[in-house]
Amino acid sequence: MYATPETDDGWLTKVHGHEGEALVVEAHFNLPRRFHDLVRGRESELVFAARSRLARLGINITPLGDPVFNGRSCDLRLAVVAAIHAYGMAEHLDRLVVPGLAVGRLVFCPQDTRLSSTEIHGLIRDNQLQVPTGFSLDAHGYLILRPQQQVFRFRKPLTFDEVTAVANHADGKELLNRLQVRTAVDNIELAPMDGLVTACSMFLHRHYVVLQNLDDSLGFHLQATVLDPVSTRGTNVYLEFINRSDQLIVNPTVAATVHEATRLEPEHRYWYGGPRPQPSAAEPEYRALLQVFDRLEASPLMTGDCHRLMAATTDPAALLRGAAPDLLCAREDNPGSPRAAAEHYPVPADNAAPLDQLPDGAAATLLLGYFPNLIEHTEICAAALRRKIARLCFRRPSFEHGVFLSDRDHGRLADYEGLGLEVYWCNEARTHVVRHAFRGLRGYFTTPDKLDRFRSALVFAIYGSIKPLSDQEITHTERLIENLQGLFGNDIGILTGGGPGSMQQVTNTAHRLGLMAGSSFIETMDQETNKTADFYQTFQARSRQSRQRWFEIASFHIFLIGGVGTLEEIGLTLTDMKLGVIEASPVVFLDSSGGDFYWEGLKTQLTRMVRAGRTPSWLLDNILMTSDPDEVPRFYKKTLRLG
Repeated sequence: MYATPETDDGWLTKVHGHEGEALVVEAHFNLPRRFHDLVRGRESELVFAARSRLARLGINITPLGDPVFNGRSCDLRLAVVAAIHAYGMAEHLDRLVVPGLAVGRLVFCPQDTRLSSTEIHGLIRDNQLQVPTGFSLDAHGYLILRPQQQVFRFRKPLTFDEVTAVANHADGKELLNRLQVRTAVDNIELAPMDGLVTACSMFLHRHYVVLQNLDDSLGFHLQATVLDPVSTRGTNVYLEFINRSDQLIVNPTVAATVHEATRLEPEHRYWYGGPRPQPSAAEPEYRALLQVFDRLEASPLMTGDCHRLMAATTDPAALLRGAAPDLLCAREDNPGSPRAAAEHYPVPADNAAPLDQLPDGAAATLLLGYFPNLIEHTEICAAALRRKIARLCFRRPSFEHGVFLSDRDHGRLADYEGLGLEVYWCNEARTHVVRHAFRGLRGYFTTPDKLDRFRSALVFAIYGSIKPLSDQEITHTERLIENLQGLFGNDIGILTGGGPGSMQQVTNTAHRLGLMAGSSFIETMDQETNKTADFYQTFQARSRQSRQRWFEIASFHIFLIGGVGTLEEIGLTLTDMKLGVIEASPVVFLDSSGGDFYWEGLKTQLTRMVRAGRTPSWLLDNILMTSDPDEVPRFYKKTLRLG
């Protein structure tokens, strides 16, 4: 895993008042111990980077002097101004800029991690760094970035409530993506004394980029100047420019330095709350946990009617050695409805739930025979708020549906993530213990040793039929994935529906090439789930529509030939792009059958829909339909405008 050496976002502690158009404020930053030790004596190489969502609102935040350090924290005086007048933020500024507002971070940008022009060019040539087409490199190691021919404007003037939601809510960027729409232009015209937001395409895997205002004759970039590894991947890498002159600027550019990111050594945390004490294969770890479950479920408390195990321990190592847990109880099955559940699980006379027996702050490990039902979920959330439990491990996802989780279960997993609970699954079908991990808003299960790789991989979603592939289709599929690896390197993952046919072939090819492969399994009657996915999630049959949301972790979508299921996935993907739910990235349709072109009818229909004004033309511009896998990387480079 690679990351920018930085602090968390600092927050405003004081608003001093206006100096002209700017609000002068004070911000406070905590310095993590590792970061503090890294920058000690080199504080002059720190850069303040404003929050990108504020810059996209046209708000510029610039430092007034150097940070004032006080041990493991520092304070910084800042000026806040509504720099892009056309966005209308000036009227909201006084109410928005208040103590508590997160404003940005401090980033360590040392000269000894900065790359030369020769080193940058080598990375670009070897596809380890993808930058916009038309880039330049000067003799001093500055990478000159040119935006795409598009600008972003708001659909309507923003209300204060909308501005507040964008700035302060966890999903504020999602709201901003819906409010701020792009428009294609022949040339980007930067009006005198005003500004705009545009974008470029860039893919950073192991480096971070720092934008530099060397000369504002071609535009002055706002203070959101640091582009991070992993999170900077896509077509909409936003650039915010202002024109500080009284003359028109056409097609602004910005200079940038490229730095080696910090390599983070992964900390593999396991179900017992810490790192593995000594090297061991995954299966013995699984067997040890399974034996614990078997022993606890053999308790006299477990009867034919009561077999929902709940056990908790503050010493998992002792539990592995055969000790008794701190808490052990069993319950009947959930009768189905919340009202019936309340009647089925009457509140004890002392008004205490089982987890109330644990002391506050115990950070216990909770073991469950089944994934939590409604009553257990409410108790777990209450206990988590008081840090009575720190992690939970379940044995079976569902009493009725085997390994498949429901929509409610996925909502509960999101609650546990929000509460800071680690969730593990002792998966008997795969004979391993996996941890639940989020990428953005979506979570998957993976083994702890693959967690960091899962979170950093550039993901391609590949859809297709469950029918067996011909030799030619196998060859074309392998060539396709080899081309993806050639263009984007080894830090990629392939996500499929997890069934046989093309999905299994894609998984096999990804593993042969040393790439990650993931699956989003659906409960069906006509296919078996593959047993080799590195990361996966499961969905009950009635969760079919929501399952598509989990493909949002993919940056790109590729459709091999398929049936009505694939057709449904095509419609959902294109609709999500149209509505701004996911980024409008290139979409590939590959026909490797060797007969009449499989996608010809869909191509005709989409063209007709664009002509009738029922589909935006830019969507069609982002689509490639081909029978040649070698055309795919060329299409990506052209559509993404990569150099």
